Amino acid sequence: MFQDSIQFGVAIAAAARDILLDSSIYILFGIVVAGLVKVSLNAATVANHLGRGRYLSVIKAAFFGVPLPL
Repeated sequence: MFQDSIQFGVAIAAAARDILLDSSIYILFGIVVAGLVKVSLNAATVANHLGRGRYLSVIKAAFFGVPLPL
């Protein structure tokens, strides 16, 4: 019974490691893109476009955020 629990835990850890390894290139790409956006865009510009309004800023953020994972 205890041995089954240990094997189950090891299987979960191995699956989590595999998922992390498979997604690591996308995580690195996202960090690089975020860094480029941080360096190239002024914070006031981003706040001007996404900080005002209730619905339009959400639509703009969704419009620019949806293509990035693709």
